Amino acid sequence: MPTVLNVNEAKANFSGVLAEVERNMLTITITRYGRPVARVVPIERKARSLSPIPGLAGKIKINCDLFADGSEDWEACNAPATT
Repeated sequence: MPTVLNVNEAKANFSGVLAEVERNMLTITITRYGRPVARVVPIERKARSLSPIPGLAGKIKINCDLFADGSEDWEACNAPATT
């Protein structure tokens, strides 16, 4: 997709324009009669933090593989933990 679109092209394909901006982090300039009138720019996403939730660090213990396919494993996960 070009980085410059006239207003009619942008209007006809607005959803696609937004998808392109989001996917490729492009800035697209929209023109009217050949003059730039607007820009569609991506918003920079903040990196997700994987830090523990305050107050819960070290208090949750998982004793099995939650992503295993076997249903018997799921039953084992629901059993009370013994410490």
